[in-house]
Amino acid sequence: MSLKRDFISRVQKELKQVQSLRPHGIEVTLPSDSLQLWEAVVPGPEDSLYKGGRFKVQVYVPENYPLEPPTVRFLPPIYHINVSPSTGHVCLGFLTGENWLPTRCISDVLSGVFALLIKPEPENAADQTLLNMFHNNKLLYEAKARSSAQNRQDDLTAYI
Repeated sequence: MSLKRDFISRVQKELKQVQSLRPHGIEVTLPSDSLQLWEAVVPGPEDSLYKGGRFKVQVYVPENYPLEPPTVRFLPPIYHINVSPSTGHVCLGFLTGENWLPTRCISDVLSGVFALLIKPEPENAADQTLLNMFHNNKLLYEAKARSSAQNRQDDLTAYI
């Protein structure tokens, strides 16, 4: 029971912090009464291929958080080497088991997602086809990423 109480206390505190600070302009809500499922709207950074876009991100916080990292996915998936085209799951280096630190918080996770939009992590690619295009036909990759951001400027209402 103590672990559950600790989980609730920590996650409620982190939620309040993220909602009040809004790092990088990220907006966070809970779609239900569950503290385990968060929804965020991440703005496309000005200095990125995703400039002008607004992207829905779902964060799932496991019961044994912070010992286990949250999982993150874009809904719908975005065109990005670190995002699975089929599921939207985000492959971010510090979210992997061996790199996750319990001292990190969900605000760090959301900031990491924002940073991925500026600087992808090829070493943590989610899709080999996109990674090949990123390395071998960067102009096409960038054009497709920009196009996906432009298509996401106003269509969030269907996903929120």
